[in-house]
Amino acid sequence: MWLRTGRDHIGEDVMEDSELPTSVIDHAQTTVGGRAGHYFRRLTHVSMCGPPLLFYYGREEVQSALHITAFQLTSIVMIVILVAEIIRMRMNITVIGQRTYEIEQPSALVWGALSMGSVLLVLADSPELGLPICFAVTFADPVAGELRRAGVSSKNATIGCFVVSLFVWILCSWSLGTPWLLCLPMAFLTAWSEQLRISKLDDNGSMMIVPLVVVLMLRPWLS
Repeated sequence: MWLRTGRDHIGEDVMEDSELPTSVIDHAQTTVGGRAGHYFRRLTHVSMCGPPLLFYYGREEVQSALHITAFQLTSIVMIVILVAEIIRMRMNITVIGQRTYEIEQPSALVWGALSMGSVLLVLADSPELGLPICFAVTFADPVAGELRRAGVSSKNATIGCFVVSLFVWILCSWSLGTPWLLCLPMAFLTAWSEQLRISKLDDNGSMMIVPLVVVLMLRPWLS
């Protein structure tokens, strides 16, 4: 099914991935749309690398085409997604790619969109800081999830998340001038925040919010 209502979930054990034994985690079983829905979710996650690139390097094109600034477009997208999520939750439904437990809480997409939008607006003039924060969660989170789905232990999945995050930060340091001293600690924070389990907060949010807060604290020392 591509759309589920709250009634469809009666009799199901709704639980977070973290509540399942590592050896039996199969995200496809708890995703609307089954395996196709699961891969659609992953594809959507990876495609999150696009908006930051457009924001930082396509501002003139956005303003020319839409007659609004990239800042205004970001704000509009965030507001639309938030309103749509409120409506979705009030209607008690989930759509393709969403997990069954998201019927009762803000979805990963909303946490990711709002967190990414916040990173872009706060670090609007610092692509060397904003891009690695966004790219790390875009690529590292799916890797951690797929490792757990393959039966890898949670500890090793977190290590995989760290390795991918570190690669992203090093690549940004080489190509964008991101301070190299940030690479190791920020990769660690990204991986650490991925395995945080805070009620109603998806790791798509924590993996950007935590690094953003730390970067803002360290920013006065980076210039």
